[in-house]
Amino acid sequence: TLFLVASKTFTTQETMTNAHTARDWFLKAAGDEAHVAKHFAALSTNGKAVAEFGIDTENMFEFWDWVGGRYSLWSAIGLSIILSIGYYNFVELLAGAHEMDQHFVNTP
Repeated sequence: TLFLVASKTFTTQETMTNAHTARDWFLKAAGDEAHVAKHFAALSTNGKAVAEFGIDTENMFEFWDWVGGRYSLWSAIGLSIILSIGYYNFVELLAGAHEMDQHFVNTP
C-alpha cells in the first residue's frame, strides 16, 4: 500500500488530520513506525515536517514554495492525478491547459 500525503506546507489541518488517521490505521497492521518510510510518500515543500511525520525525504516529491494552490496540479502535487487517470490522459490535460494559456495570451 502506498499513501501519498499532498500538502505544500505539511501543516494544513484537514490534510494532516487525514494523514495521521491513515498512518495510525496503517501502523495497527504494520506494527513498526519504520514501515511508514516505506509506504508513505510526500508531495511538499517542507522537508523538515515530512521527516518529522516519519516519511523518508527520499520519498518526497518537492516543488517550489511559490507555487500557489490553484496552480499546484501542474507541479508534483499532480502525481495523484497521474496515478488516477494515467500518464497519457495527464499529458492531454497539460495540452489542454497549454491551449488555454495560448488562447488568453493571443486573443485580443
